[in-house]
Amino acid sequence: NLLFILLSGSILYTGATFTTPSAVIEGRAVWYRSVFVICVSWAGNMVGGWGFAIFTDWCGLNDGAVAEYVVKIAISKVSKGWGKIFLRGIGCNWLVCMAVFLCTMAQDMTGKYVGIFFPISTFVACGFEHYPANAYALPLAVLALQKDEYNTPEGPGFGTMLWENLIPCSLGNLVAGVIIMSMGNSFFFGKLKTCPCLALGKKKEPTAEPTAAEPTPQQQAPPAQAPTAQPQLPAMPAGSQPDWTKSDSGFARTVSC
Repeated sequence: NLLFILLSGSILYTGATFTTPSAVIEGRAVWYRSVFVICVSWAGNMVGGWGFAIFTDWCGLNDGAVAEYVVKIAISKVSKGWGKIFLRGIGCNWLVCMAVFLCTMAQDMTGKYVGIFFPISTFVACGFEHYPANAYALPLAVLALQKDEYNTPEGPGFGTMLWENLIPCSLGNLVAGVIIMSMGNSFFFGKLKTCPCLALGKKKEPTAEPTAAEPTPQQQAPPAQAPTAQPQLPAMPAGSQPDWTKSDSGFARTVSC
């Protein structure tokens, strides 16, 4: 699904917490536009999750074992506590943003698929918390709990789901996207690597000035030779150089904002 989202130009909240801060750090965007994209993507993913959950319920797919399973999942997700959900959100978006980064680095469909497959499979296997996925699964559980055959006293309301899961999960995803991935990658490959505040405390060692000395016969320059004509290579046509080979724009050239 992430491959479809990235190739179609859609936006996930989790990916936006990485790509837009990267653009700000590398000087390609202003901070308030990044905040706007992150907030709108959060709300949009919530609306999309509710919409697809309602569509699933109308199709008659939210019944039987599916309904029982999503109710069980919802009860489990709201009973772990803020701290665990927050940390699982960090682990999740660390891997999701790595998948986004690897996808944008790849130049063909196979490379993009492989770059996405392993990080996403890892976060799912670890049981980390992904806000966009929860924004669909938890509303689906709310709809299932409205039916008498699946309603249980332990079933949480949407307000409880929002406070106990979606909010701490969103904050954990945000920390991973902004601090670990955006700032981390920029520190190693982008503008933060040369940030003046990171150079404080470093003392420059004095260098000795070279003294002039009389050249020996062996050190004297050889006689000048007439320059020879060099063959001229044909010029590369405009637009034929791929963007990822240009080294003057920082690591953010590889992320799609």
